[in-house]
Formats: sequence, structure tokens, C-alpha cells
Amino acid sequence: DGVVVGTSGINATRIARAWVNFNGTGTVAIRSSYNVSSITDDGTGKYDVNFSTAMANDDYSVVSDGRYNTGDSAGSSVCSIRREALTTSKFGVRGANVAAETFSDFEMVSAIVFGN
Repeated sequence: DGVVVGTSGINATRIARAWVNFNGTGTVAIRSSYNVSSITDDGTGKYDVNFSTAMANDDYSVVSDGRYNTGDSAGSSVCSIRREALTTSKFGVRGANVAAETFSDFEMVSAIVFGN
């Protein structure tokens, strides 16, 4: 919103198609988002991010990060994209507690999507 596509070198391939920031603990809750309708909790540390408007194809790119707690070990976490859960209507995210070598529910997950 607020960007005129086709001016000043801005074109549709350079604009985020979706983004989200959500709490993945307890009852999953979206804090803020664009083109994301909901989050599905698929088990400990596993989430599906559902688009409001589907992507044109499944050749888009997603970058995600997160943290599973606010303590000293918060840096020992990894969010990865579940490629097997990627479709035109959703993508999957997994949260891993690296120190414990387990999937963990994350208190903060963020993701941004680029593509045509």
C-alpha cells in the first residue's frame, strides 16, 4: 500500500506479496500481517501460513525467522520453510530449538514472501 507500481523503478516483482508476524505459543495469534488470512497450528513448532489471496504459482520465495523464548538461549533457534507444505494458498514454517535439538513453539515468528 502506498507504492505506485511502475514508477521510480518499482515493479511488481520487487514488492512483498505477503508478510506476517505471529505468536506461535498457546493459541496462535497474528500480531500484524499483509495478505495472510490465518495461521494453522500443525503441532509443536509447526505452522501453516494461509494467504488471503493466493500466489500466481508456487515459485515464490519465503524468508522467516523467530525465537522460542526471551531468555539467553533465544539465539539458539531456527525457523525454516517447510517446502513440502508450500502451495499457492499457503506455506509451512517449522521452529527448531537448536540447543535442545527439538521442534519448539515459538513466541515470535515472522516471514516475508516475494514472487510473481
